Amino acid sequence: MHSDFDFDAYLRMSVGRLTAYCAAIVGSADAEDAAQEAYLRLYANLYRITDARAATAFLYRTAYRLSIDILRARRRFREIETPAPQNDCLSDRMQNALMKLKPLDRSVIYLRVVEESGYDEIAARFGKNEAWARKRYSLARKRLEAAYTEQH
Repeated sequence: MHSDFDFDAYLRMSVGRLTAYCAAIVGSADAEDAAQEAYLRLYANLYRITDARAATAFLYRTAYRLSIDILRARRRFREIETPAPQNDCLSDRMQNALMKLKPLDRSVIYLRVVEESGYDEIAARFGKNEAWARKRYSLARKRLEAAYTEQH
């Protein structure tokens, strides 16, 4: 671990955003669990982290994978219904359309629209390149538009 990375300050700064990110994928009921586990894994891997950018990439990639694991566990236990994240800024119609998307699509849309992340940041969080992030967002946006319009 490099001495210029302050884990405690980073945790205080980022916990709300990461929890909201997890909620966009798994719903608010399991968001805190996913976020906490992601921070535990980040802490366990601090020796590999050089700065806040590396921490963010590691943290969001880990949180995404943990969220997917939670969704898979729900399916295994026949808890098919995924609760929509509580977001007073979105209409019920938009929340329903978002929940029809795959978790990866919801994740990319959340990062781009809500967190206003650049494509380079999104790519880093998934360990991909910027072209992948642009294409993924474009496809996710089209799927969201289709899910939104099919609701009449």
